[in-house]
Amino acid sequence: MRGVVQQGGGKASPILLISNGYGEDLLAGVLAQALHRQRPELEVWAFPVVGEGRALQRFPVKIVGVQEEMPSGGWVRQSWKALREDIRAGFLQLTWRQWQALKALRARVSFTVPVGDIYALFLAYRFVRRPIVFVPTAKSDYIRGHLALEKHLMKKYCRLVLPRDELTAEGLRRSGIPAKYVGNLMMDAIFPSGERLYGTEERKWVIGILPGSRNEAYLNLPLLSLAMDTIVEELPDAYFAVALAGNLSLEKAAEILIQNDWQPEAGAPHRERERFLAKNRACLLLAQGRFGDILAASRVVLGLAGTANEQAAGLGKPVVAFPGPGSQFTKRFLAAQKRLLGDALEAAEGPIPAGQAVLSILADEEKYRRMAACGRRRMGEPGGAERMAAEILQLWDREMEQR
Repeated sequence: MRGVVQQGGGKASPILLISNGYGEDLLAGVLAQALHRQRPELEVWAFPVVGEGRALQRFPVKIVGVQEEMPSGGWVRQSWKALREDIRAGFLQLTWRQWQALKALRARVSFTVPVGDIYALFLAYRFVRRPIVFVPTAKSDYIRGHLALEKHLMKKYCRLVLPRDELTAEGLRRSGIPAKYVGNLMMDAIFPSGERLYGTEERKWVIGILPGSRNEAYLNLPLLSLAMDTIVEELPDAYFAVALAGNLSLEKAAEILIQNDWQPEAGAPHRERERFLAKNRACLLLAQGRFGDILAASRVVLGLAGTANEQAAGLGKPVVAFPGPGSQFTKRFLAAQKRLLGDALEAAEGPIPAGQAVLSILADEEKYRRMAACGRRRMGEPGGAERMAAEILQLWDREMEQR
C-alpha cells in the first residue's frame, strides 16, 4: 500500500515525529527526509519540544505544536539553577501548552515516532495515543541500559523500538521488547559538501578540532589551543580545522584564538563563515557549516564534544578528548563517552597529554587502524535513516490496511 487512503477514502493522516532536544531535532529531520524520499506523497509533521526546532527547518517536514526558547537550552537536568531560570521564564506553562497541543493533534495524525529519551515516548503514548515506533537516541547499553520502568513503557506501548546499536537492541529483546537495530541516525547527519578545505593540499597532517556546540566552546578553545601547541612542537606544518557550531560567534572564537597567539593568515581568501589563522608554520581554519568536510579531511580528531565526537569515531577517525573547564564536558561525561566508544576514543587528563596522544596515534599505524575499526563498529555505517524509514513505513502500511 502506498499511503493513499484512510477512513472515507480521504488523504492518509500524517506521521508525527516528536523530538525533545536540539540534537534530536536534527536526527528527526534526517529521518523525515528519508521518509519523504521513500513516500513523497505522505505528510510528515514534527513537534520539537525543546527550543524552536530550527534544525528541522531545512528538512521536508511541517513543524507543528507549541515551541519557545528557554534559558537553559534544554539542559534543565544539569543543575537546579537552570531549572529555576526556566521556571521563571514560563517552563511549566509551556509544558502544559505543549501537552494540550499534542492532545489536539490526536485526531489528525495516524502514527507517532518519538525521537530522543523516554520523555518523548511519554508524550506520544500519553497525549497522542497513536501507534508508536520509538527511536531512543539517548541511551546505549555500552554506557548504561534503560531502566526497568523505561523498558516496561516500551514493551507496553511500542510497535517497534529502533535503538542506536545492536548491543542495546539485544538487551531490549531479552526484556520482551520488539527491538531491532538497523543503523544509527547520527551517521546520516554529517552532510559533507565535498569541497576541499582551503590549504589542505599542501599539508600532510590535518587534525580536526571539535570545541563543542554550546557556549562552553569558548572556554574550551584556549585549552584546545594549548593541545595544538603541543602537537606543533613535533609537527610544525600541522593543519588544524576547527568546526564551530552555527549558533556560536565566529568573531568571538577567532578573537579567543588570537589571544592565544594565533594570527590572521596573510593572503588567505575572505569567506563569510571561515577565518584563517596561523602560528609560525602551522595553519588553522575556523569554519562554520563545514563539519562534514572537516571530518572527511581529518586524520585524527581532538574534541570536547558530545555527538560530534561520536560521529567522528563512526567515520573511522580516532578521537582524543580531555575534560573541559565547564559543566558539560566533564570527567564524568568523558568517562561515559569512553564506555560508548571504547578503543575509538583516547581519554587524556588535560590538553598537553591530549596533544601527546594525537602525536602517538599519528605515529602508530596499528593503533590508528584499531581505533578506526572500533569507531565504525560502535557507531555503525551511514544509511540507517533509510532503513528506519522502511521499517516505519512497513508498520504504517499495515496499520492503514487494518483501519
